[in-house]
Amino acid sequence: MFDAIAFLYRDPLFGIIILIAIITILVFADYGRNKYRAKKRQIAIENFTKSYNENAPSDEFVDFLSLAKNPIPPLLLLAKTYARAGDSAYAIKIYLAMLEKTRDIQEKIIVLESLGITYFEAGFLQRAKNIFLEILKIYPRNAQILSYLMRTHESMGEYQDALDVLECFDELSTPKEQQENEHIRTYLHFMLLAHNHILPFHKKNKEIIELMHYSGMINRLGLDYLFVYARELFWEELLRMPSIEFCLDILWRCKQEEIPFDILSKRTDIVDVFVAKGYLQRPESSVAKTQEDRNLLDSKDHQAPAVPLKTKKTPFELEVLCILRRYSKQKGDLIFEYRCHHCKNLFPFDSYRCPICANVGEMDLAYRLKEYSMEIL
Repeated sequence: MFDAIAFLYRDPLFGIIILIAIITILVFADYGRNKYRAKKRQIAIENFTKSYNENAPSDEFVDFLSLAKNPIPPLLLLAKTYARAGDSAYAIKIYLAMLEKTRDIQEKIIVLESLGITYFEAGFLQRAKNIFLEILKIYPRNAQILSYLMRTHESMGEYQDALDVLECFDELSTPKEQQENEHIRTYLHFMLLAHNHILPFHKKNKEIIELMHYSGMINRLGLDYLFVYARELFWEELLRMPSIEFCLDILWRCKQEEIPFDILSKRTDIVDVFVAKGYLQRPESSVAKTQEDRNLLDSKDHQAPAVPLKTKKTPFELEVLCILRRYSKQKGDLIFEYRCHHCKNLFPFDSYRCPICANVGEMDLAYRLKEYSMEIL
Protein backbone atom coordinates (compact mmCIF):
# COMPACT_ATOMS: atom_id res chain seq x y z
CA MET A 1 0.00 0.00 0.00
CA PHE A 2 2.78 2.38 0.89
CA ASP A 3 4.50 1.50 -2.36
CA ALA A 4 1.32 2.46 -4.28
CA ILE A 5 1.08 5.79 -2.40
CA ALA A 6 4.73 6.50 -3.06
CA PHE A 7 4.23 5.71 -6.74
CA LEU A 8 1.27 8.13 -6.95
CA TYR A 9 3.25 10.80 -5.09
CA ARG A 10 6.06 10.52 -7.63
CA ASP A 11 3.61 10.67 -10.55
CA PRO A 12 3.56 14.23 -12.12
CA LEU A 13 -0.18 13.93 -12.77
CA PHE A 14 -0.79 13.55 -9.04
CA GLY A 15 0.77 16.94 -8.34
CA ILE A 16 -1.27 18.56 -11.09
CA ILE A 17 -4.49 17.05 -9.70
CA ILE A 18 -3.67 18.31 -6.20
CA LEU A 19 -2.94 21.81 -7.57
CA ILE A 20 -6.23 21.90 -9.49
CA ALA A 21 -8.08 20.70 -6.40
CA ILE A 22 -6.53 23.44 -4.26
CA ILE A 23 -7.39 26.12 -6.85
CA THR A 24 -10.96 24.82 -7.09
CA ILE A 25 -11.39 24.91 -3.31
CA LEU A 26 -10.01 28.47 -3.16
CA VAL A 27 -12.32 29.62 -5.97
CA PHE A 28 -15.39 28.18 -4.28
CA ALA A 29 -14.29 29.54 -0.92
CA ASP A 30 -13.80 33.03 -2.37
CA TYR A 31 -17.15 32.84 -4.15
CA GLY A 32 -18.87 31.78 -0.96
CA ARG A 33 -17.17 34.56 1.00
CA ASN A 34 -18.25 37.18 -1.57
CA LYS A 35 -21.81 35.86 -1.50
CA TYR A 36 -21.78 36.03 2.29
CA ARG A 37 -20.44 39.59 2.25
CA ALA A 38 -22.99 40.68 -0.35
CA LYS A 39 -25.78 39.15 1.72
CA LYS A 40 -24.43 40.82 4.85
CA ARG A 41 -24.28 44.18 3.05
CA GLN A 42 -27.83 43.81 1.81
CA ILE A 43 -29.09 42.95 5.30
CA ALA A 44 -27.17 45.92 6.76
CA ILE A 45 -28.58 48.31 4.14
CA GLU A 46 -32.13 47.01 4.67
CA ASN A 47 -31.84 47.32 8.43
CA PHE A 48 -30.39 50.80 8.06
CA THR A 49 -33.09 52.01 5.66
CA LYS A 50 -35.87 50.77 7.95
CA SER A 51 -34.91 53.48 10.46
CA TYR A 52 -35.76 56.13 7.83
CA ASN A 53 -39.11 54.74 6.73
CA GLU A 54 -41.03 57.03 9.03
CA ASN A 55 -43.46 58.23 6.32
CA ALA A 56 -45.50 55.55 4.64
CA PRO A 57 -45.47 55.85 0.84
CA SER A 58 -48.67 56.97 -0.84
CA ASP A 59 -50.80 54.57 -2.86
CA GLU A 60 -49.62 56.16 -6.10
CA PHE A 61 -46.01 55.32 -5.30
CA VAL A 62 -46.88 51.78 -4.28
CA ASP A 63 -48.83 51.18 -7.51
CA PHE A 64 -46.09 52.71 -9.66
CA LEU A 65 -43.35 50.72 -7.94
CA SER A 66 -45.28 47.47 -8.29
CA LEU A 67 -46.37 47.92 -11.92
CA ALA A 68 -43.36 49.59 -13.56
CA LYS A 69 -40.56 47.35 -14.80
CA ASN A 70 -37.79 49.82 -13.87
CA PRO A 71 -39.33 52.59 -11.73
CA ILE A 72 -36.12 53.83 -10.07
CA PRO A 73 -34.75 56.16 -12.84
CA PRO A 74 -37.99 58.18 -13.34
CA LEU A 75 -38.62 58.40 -9.60
CA LEU A 76 -35.02 59.56 -9.01
CA LEU A 77 -35.50 62.27 -11.62
CA LEU A 78 -38.80 63.27 -10.03
CA ALA A 79 -37.28 63.43 -6.54
CA LYS A 80 -34.30 65.51 -7.73
CA THR A 81 -36.70 67.89 -9.47
CA TYR A 82 -38.63 68.41 -6.22
CA ALA A 83 -35.35 68.91 -4.32
CA ARG A 84 -34.11 71.55 -6.78
CA ALA A 85 -37.48 73.29 -6.58
CA GLY A 86 -37.06 73.59 -2.82
CA ASP A 87 -39.57 70.92 -1.81
CA SER A 88 -37.07 68.74 0.06
CA ALA A 89 -39.75 67.12 2.20
CA TYR A 90 -41.54 65.64 -0.80
CA ALA A 91 -38.23 64.57 -2.39
CA ILE A 92 -37.28 62.76 0.83
CA LYS A 93 -40.67 61.04 0.85
CA ILE A 94 -40.06 59.69 -2.67
CA TYR A 95 -36.58 58.46 -1.74
CA LEU A 96 -37.92 56.67 1.34
CA ALA A 97 -40.63 55.01 -0.74
CA MET A 98 -38.01 53.74 -3.19
CA LEU A 99 -35.83 52.44 -0.36
CA GLU A 100 -38.72 50.43 1.05
CA LYS A 101 -39.66 48.75 -2.24
CA THR A 102 -36.37 48.16 -4.05
CA ARG A 103 -34.35 45.03 -3.21
CA ASP A 104 -31.33 45.52 -5.46
CA ILE A 105 -28.36 46.68 -3.37
CA GLN A 106 -26.90 48.82 -6.17
CA GLU A 107 -30.18 50.68 -6.56
CA LYS A 108 -30.41 51.10 -2.78
CA ILE A 109 -26.95 52.69 -2.73
CA ILE A 110 -27.91 55.10 -5.53
CA VAL A 111 -31.09 56.08 -3.68
CA LEU A 112 -29.23 56.40 -0.38
CA GLU A 113 -26.65 58.72 -1.99
CA SER A 114 -29.41 60.98 -3.31
CA LEU A 115 -31.25 60.86 0.02
CA GLY A 116 -28.10 61.77 1.97
CA ILE A 117 -27.35 64.69 -0.35
CA THR A 118 -30.94 65.92 -0.01
CA TYR A 119 -30.72 65.68 3.80
CA PHE A 120 -27.45 67.63 3.65
CA GLU A 121 -28.88 70.39 1.47
CA ALA A 122 -32.03 70.58 3.62
CA GLY A 123 -29.95 71.01 6.79
CA PHE A 124 -30.52 67.59 8.38
CA LEU A 125 -26.80 67.16 8.94
CA GLN A 126 -26.82 64.30 11.44
CA ARG A 127 -29.04 62.17 9.21
CA ALA A 128 -26.89 62.99 6.20
CA LYS A 129 -23.75 62.01 8.12
CA ASN A 130 -25.25 58.68 9.18
CA ILE A 131 -26.18 57.84 5.58
CA PHE A 132 -22.77 58.83 4.21
CA LEU A 133 -20.99 56.72 6.83
CA GLU A 134 -23.18 53.72 6.05
CA ILE A 135 -22.44 54.01 2.32
CA LEU A 136 -18.70 54.29 2.97
CA LYS A 137 -18.77 51.09 5.03
CA ILE A 138 -19.71 49.28 1.83
CA TYR A 139 -17.94 51.45 -0.77
CA PRO A 140 -15.08 53.25 1.02
CA ARG A 141 -13.63 54.66 -2.24
CA ASN A 142 -16.71 56.68 -3.13
CA ALA A 143 -15.11 60.10 -3.73
CA GLN A 144 -18.39 62.01 -3.99
CA ILE A 145 -19.66 60.70 -0.66
CA LEU A 146 -16.28 61.40 0.98
CA SER A 147 -16.54 65.00 -0.22
CA TYR A 148 -20.06 65.36 1.15
CA LEU A 149 -19.08 63.73 4.45
CA MET A 150 -16.20 66.21 4.81
CA ARG A 151 -18.57 69.12 4.14
CA THR A 152 -21.07 67.69 6.64
CA HIS A 153 -18.43 67.54 9.38
CA GLU A 154 -17.39 71.08 8.42
CA SER A 155 -20.97 72.37 8.66
CA MET A 156 -21.39 70.67 12.05
CA GLY A 157 -18.23 72.29 13.40
CA GLU A 158 -16.41 68.93 13.59
CA TYR A 159 -13.26 70.27 11.97
CA GLN A 160 -10.87 67.53 13.11
CA ASP A 161 -13.20 64.87 11.67
CA ALA A 162 -13.38 66.89 8.46
CA LEU A 163 -9.56 66.92 8.29
CA ASP A 164 -9.49 63.14 8.78
CA VAL A 165 -11.96 62.64 5.93
CA LEU A 166 -9.94 65.05 3.78
CA GLU A 167 -6.89 62.80 4.17
CA CYS A 168 -8.89 59.90 2.71
CA PHE A 169 -10.39 62.08 -0.01
CA ASP A 170 -6.93 63.34 -0.95
CA GLU A 171 -5.87 59.80 -1.88
CA LEU A 172 -8.60 59.63 -4.54
CA SER A 173 -8.11 63.15 -5.93
CA THR A 174 -6.43 64.31 -9.11
CA PRO A 175 -3.38 66.65 -8.88
CA LYS A 176 -5.63 69.64 -9.56
CA GLU A 177 -8.07 68.55 -6.85
CA GLN A 178 -5.17 68.00 -4.44
CA GLN A 179 -4.20 71.66 -4.87
CA GLU A 180 -7.73 72.68 -3.92
CA ASN A 181 -7.62 70.20 -1.04
CA GLU A 182 -4.57 72.04 0.30
CA HIS A 183 -6.65 75.22 0.48
CA ILE A 184 -9.42 73.32 2.29
CA ARG A 185 -6.87 71.85 4.70
CA THR A 186 -5.52 75.31 5.56
CA TYR A 187 -9.06 76.60 6.08
CA LEU A 188 -10.00 73.67 8.33
CA HIS A 189 -6.82 74.15 10.37
CA PHE A 190 -7.75 77.81 10.83
CA MET A 191 -11.30 76.94 11.91
CA LEU A 192 -9.96 74.28 14.28
CA LEU A 193 -7.68 76.87 15.88
CA ALA A 194 -10.33 79.60 16.00
CA HIS A 195 -12.81 77.28 17.77
CA ASN A 196 -10.29 75.72 20.14
CA HIS A 197 -11.38 76.76 23.64
CA ILE A 198 -8.53 74.94 25.40
CA LEU A 199 -5.57 76.55 23.66
CA PRO A 200 -4.29 79.70 25.48
CA PHE A 201 -5.40 82.91 23.83
CA HIS A 202 -1.92 84.25 23.05
CA LYS A 203 -0.79 80.93 21.60
CA LYS A 204 -3.92 80.70 19.46
CA ASN A 205 -3.29 84.19 18.04
CA LYS A 206 0.34 83.30 17.33
CA GLU A 207 -0.57 80.10 15.47
CA ILE A 208 -3.27 81.85 13.43
CA ILE A 209 -0.77 84.53 12.35
CA GLU A 210 1.76 81.83 11.43
CA LEU A 211 -0.94 80.12 9.37
CA MET A 212 -1.65 83.43 7.61
CA HIS A 213 2.04 83.80 6.80
CA TYR A 214 2.13 80.22 5.51
CA SER A 215 -0.88 80.64 3.22
CA GLY A 216 -2.25 83.93 1.96
CA MET A 217 -5.51 82.16 1.11
CA ILE A 218 -6.86 82.84 4.60
CA ASN A 219 -5.62 86.42 5.05
CA ARG A 220 -9.15 87.77 5.13
CA LEU A 221 -10.34 85.12 7.60
CA GLY A 222 -7.34 85.78 9.81
CA LEU A 223 -7.78 89.55 9.74
CA ASP A 224 -11.47 89.22 10.56
CA TYR A 225 -10.60 87.04 13.55
CA LEU A 226 -7.88 89.41 14.78
CA PHE A 227 -10.19 92.40 14.33
CA VAL A 228 -12.59 90.86 16.84
CA TYR A 229 -10.23 89.20 19.33
CA ALA A 230 -6.81 90.90 19.01
CA ARG A 231 -7.10 94.42 17.65
CA GLU A 232 -3.44 95.37 18.11
CA LEU A 233 -2.31 92.33 16.14
CA PHE A 234 -4.92 93.21 13.51
CA TRP A 235 -3.28 96.57 12.80
CA GLU A 236 0.17 94.97 12.70
CA GLU A 237 -0.92 92.36 10.18
CA LEU A 238 -2.87 94.92 8.16
CA LEU A 239 0.25 97.03 7.65
CA ARG A 240 1.98 93.92 6.31
CA MET A 241 -0.59 93.56 3.50
CA PRO A 242 0.39 95.13 0.15
CA SER A 243 -3.26 95.96 -0.57
CA ILE A 244 -6.27 96.47 1.68
CA GLU A 245 -9.13 96.40 -0.84
CA PHE A 246 -9.89 92.76 -0.03
CA CYS A 247 -10.66 93.70 3.60
CA LEU A 248 -12.25 97.11 3.02
CA ASP A 249 -15.48 95.96 4.68
CA ILE A 250 -13.56 95.11 7.87
CA LEU A 251 -11.99 98.58 7.99
CA TRP A 252 -15.40 100.10 7.34
CA ARG A 253 -16.60 98.68 10.67
CA CYS A 254 -13.93 100.54 12.65
CA LYS A 255 -14.96 103.26 15.08
CA GLN A 256 -13.02 106.49 15.10
CA GLU A 257 -11.68 106.15 18.64
CA GLU A 258 -10.34 102.65 17.90
CA ILE A 259 -8.04 103.69 15.05
CA PRO A 260 -4.28 104.21 15.75
CA PHE A 261 -3.78 107.04 13.25
CA ASP A 262 -0.16 107.50 14.29
CA ILE A 263 0.99 104.09 13.03
CA LEU A 264 -1.22 104.23 9.91
CA SER A 265 -0.10 107.64 8.69
CA LYS A 266 2.35 106.23 6.13
CA ARG A 267 -0.25 104.03 4.45
CA THR A 268 -2.25 106.40 2.26
CA ASP A 269 -4.56 103.64 1.02
CA ILE A 270 -5.66 102.90 4.59
CA VAL A 271 -5.99 106.58 5.45
CA ASP A 272 -8.17 107.14 2.36
CA VAL A 273 -10.72 104.73 3.83
CA PHE A 274 -11.03 106.84 6.96
CA VAL A 275 -11.16 110.04 4.93
CA ALA A 276 -14.15 108.55 3.09
CA LYS A 277 -15.67 107.60 6.43
CA GLY A 278 -15.37 111.22 7.59
CA TYR A 279 -12.83 110.55 10.32
CA LEU A 280 -10.19 112.71 8.56
CA GLN A 281 -10.16 115.57 6.10
CA ARG A 282 -8.07 115.52 2.93
CA PRO A 283 -5.96 118.64 2.28
CA GLU A 284 -7.10 120.76 -0.67
CA SER A 285 -3.52 121.38 -1.75
CA SER A 286 -1.44 118.42 -2.79
CA VAL A 287 1.48 119.80 -0.76
CA ALA A 288 1.43 121.21 2.77
CA LYS A 289 4.34 123.63 3.01
CA THR A 290 4.77 123.78 6.76
CA GLN A 291 3.92 121.64 9.72
CA GLU A 292 1.50 124.36 10.86
CA ASP A 293 -0.35 124.16 7.52
CA ARG A 294 -0.56 120.38 7.83
CA ASN A 295 -2.02 120.62 11.33
CA LEU A 296 -4.71 123.02 10.12
CA LEU A 297 -5.81 120.46 7.56
CA ASP A 298 -6.33 117.77 10.19
CA SER A 299 -9.77 116.72 11.37
CA LYS A 300 -11.38 119.17 13.79
CA ASP A 301 -12.90 116.38 15.85
CA HIS A 302 -9.68 114.68 17.01
CA GLN A 303 -5.92 114.93 17.07
CA ALA A 304 -5.23 112.49 14.21
CA PRO A 305 -2.11 113.10 12.11
CA ALA A 306 -2.35 114.93 8.84
CA VAL A 307 -3.25 112.89 5.77
CA PRO A 308 -0.02 112.01 3.92
CA LEU A 309 0.59 112.76 0.30
CA LYS A 310 -1.15 110.28 -1.99
CA THR A 311 0.97 107.66 -3.68
CA LYS A 312 -1.73 105.19 -4.79
CA LYS A 313 -4.90 105.53 -6.76
CA THR A 314 -7.97 105.71 -4.52
CA PRO A 315 -10.96 103.56 -5.53
CA PHE A 316 -13.66 105.52 -7.32
CA GLU A 317 -16.30 104.84 -4.66
CA LEU A 318 -14.08 106.23 -1.90
CA GLU A 319 -13.29 109.32 -3.98
CA VAL A 320 -17.01 110.00 -4.47
CA LEU A 321 -17.64 109.67 -0.73
CA CYS A 322 -14.77 112.08 -0.02
CA ILE A 323 -16.27 114.63 -2.44
CA LEU A 324 -19.75 114.24 -0.94
CA ARG A 325 -18.47 114.76 2.58
CA ARG A 326 -16.43 117.83 1.62
CA TYR A 327 -18.70 119.62 -0.84
CA SER A 328 -22.23 118.25 -0.51
CA LYS A 329 -24.92 118.12 2.13
CA GLN A 330 -25.89 114.65 0.97
CA LYS A 331 -24.18 111.77 2.70
CA GLY A 332 -23.37 108.36 1.30
CA ASP A 333 -22.26 104.94 2.42
CA LEU A 334 -20.92 101.70 0.98
CA ILE A 335 -22.87 98.48 0.49
CA PHE A 336 -20.69 95.37 0.53
CA GLU A 337 -21.36 92.18 -1.37
CA TYR A 338 -19.32 89.05 -1.89
CA ARG A 339 -18.84 87.38 -5.28
CA CYS A 340 -17.74 83.79 -5.77
CA HIS A 341 -14.83 83.87 -8.19
CA HIS A 342 -15.93 80.52 -9.63
CA CYS A 343 -19.71 80.76 -10.27
CA LYS A 344 -19.85 84.63 -10.08
CA ASN A 345 -22.91 84.63 -7.80
CA LEU A 346 -23.29 87.54 -5.38
CA PHE A 347 -24.06 87.09 -1.67
CA PRO A 348 -24.79 89.58 1.15
CA PHE A 349 -22.54 87.61 3.51
CA ASP A 350 -19.01 86.28 3.36
CA SER A 351 -18.25 82.57 3.22
CA TYR A 352 -15.06 80.65 2.50
CA ARG A 353 -17.09 77.95 0.73
CA CYS A 354 -19.60 79.14 -1.86
CA PRO A 355 -23.18 78.19 -0.87
CA ILE A 356 -24.10 77.60 -4.53
CA CYS A 357 -21.19 75.79 -6.19
CA ALA A 358 -19.34 74.71 -3.00
CA ASN A 359 -16.10 76.11 -4.43
CA VAL A 360 -13.44 76.84 -1.81
CA GLY A 361 -11.58 80.14 -1.51
CA GLU A 362 -12.00 83.67 -0.26
CA MET A 363 -14.73 85.49 -2.15
CA ASP A 364 -14.08 88.64 -4.13
CA LEU A 365 -15.24 91.74 -2.28
CA ALA A 366 -17.65 93.91 -4.25
CA TYR A 367 -18.96 97.25 -3.03
CA ARG A 368 -21.17 100.02 -4.35
CA LEU A 369 -22.31 103.45 -3.28
CA LYS A 370 -25.60 104.18 -1.60
CA GLU A 371 -27.10 107.38 -0.31
CA TYR A 372 -28.95 107.43 2.94
CA SER A 373 -32.16 108.00 0.95
CA MET A 374 -31.47 106.61 -2.56
CA GLU A 375 -28.73 104.83 -4.47
CA ILE A 376 -26.19 106.81 -6.46
CA LEU A 377 -26.22 105.55 -10.05
